[in-house]
Amino acid sequence: MQNIEAFLKEVNYAYNNVTFYKDKLDNLGIDQAALKAESYAHVLPFTEKKDYRRNFPKGVLAKGFSLNHPMLNKSQSSGTTGDRLVTFEVGMNLLRRALSCAEANPIIADVFAKPGRKICRYAAPNCSDVECANPHSTMEDRLLADGTLVLPVYHDLLTTSEELIERAISEIYEYKPDLFYVDPTHFAFLLREFKKRGLKPPKVPVIASYSAVTQVSRRQICEFFPAEYFVELLSSSEMGWIAMECPQGHLHLNENGFFFEMINQQGEAASKGELAELCISSIDQGALPHIRYQTGDMVTYVDDTCSCGHSGRQIFMEGRSSQFIKHNNEASISPLTVDRAIGAPEWLDLYKFEQIGSANFTLKMMVNERFSESDKEVLITRIKKAFDDDISIEASVVSYIASDRSGKFQSVKGSK
Repeated sequence: MQNIEAFLKEVNYAYNNVTFYKDKLDNLGIDQAALKAESYAHVLPFTEKKDYRRNFPKGVLAKGFSLNHPMLNKSQSSGTTGDRLVTFEVGMNLLRRALSCAEANPIIADVFAKPGRKICRYAAPNCSDVECANPHSTMEDRLLADGTLVLPVYHDLLTTSEELIERAISEIYEYKPDLFYVDPTHFAFLLREFKKRGLKPPKVPVIASYSAVTQVSRRQICEFFPAEYFVELLSSSEMGWIAMECPQGHLHLNENGFFFEMINQQGEAASKGELAELCISSIDQGALPHIRYQTGDMVTYVDDTCSCGHSGRQIFMEGRSSQFIKHNNEASISPLTVDRAIGAPEWLDLYKFEQIGSANFTLKMMVNERFSESDKEVLITRIKKAFDDDISIEASVVSYIASDRSGKFQSVKGSK
């Protein structure tokens, strides 16, 4: 099992330095010093967001750290699944996690480690610690200390004004980034605006994170960038960089940065090909250690080996558990399954597939000039096959689809 010794050391560190975790283990009567690699999973409890939210900051910050500690970086979740979660971590730990994750992709590793490298970020305003939805903000207002320029955009993506679109485009040309770090749906929207104007962005690598990479957004981005320049990243505000796409198109876990467990519905370690929740433990003894942290991210464990040579296990990111479609009384259809059924037709620019009843769904589509009415029926047929044909889909072509409350764009949405 990878990183098991580092994991057990982190458990010891958390027990001795974090009030919440010491109290939790003591209340359960767990002797952390007696834990063994083969027995930890049977006794150590999982943790989740509510534990950190309820005990923040005093109960979860390690001894020796405070919120104004000069070495700490603050981040907060966008609030996709509820209230926003505030997290602090040692900046160098986050950097080391990112660098080890980037080892899965040499193109990204070279650019990210480049001294003085410049990054342009385009994502929902909630994903940044600066105000990027204010039309009066300047480049200087949105320039982070690490060389990242946060481009202007409205909270509800498709209502972004022409003024802010023009400003984002001009700032890209002015800033001359070495790397784009973007929400794929947001960036696809901006690239459609480039296309309308007959313009092309700088041809530099693109890291796509924040929300799911749909095949539609990948197709639109790869119209402007070589396929090898487009890289999917799984990350979180709590942990940083978790998994990255390699040159072969496979998503590899950052095994050197974390201790990972993939837990199936029976609460046991998942086998290859089995749907599982990704649970993460930090291993770098930082300001806010996480032990067996339930992310809510559902993955399929694919394989241990890849022709790219990277040692990190391969996964498919199926989507967040809260986004799964409830079908036949089970949360059984993942957003990835739906997206695979939809594919990347050239006539489709953006979609939202939403469950409104046990077997009833709506499909909103924003289309381009390649669309014909027959395309809609073909797409409906493909989606129904993923559900064994026993669902009803009300499909419509629209000119606007609202972003979610968090500002992100959730292409597939199950019922609560």
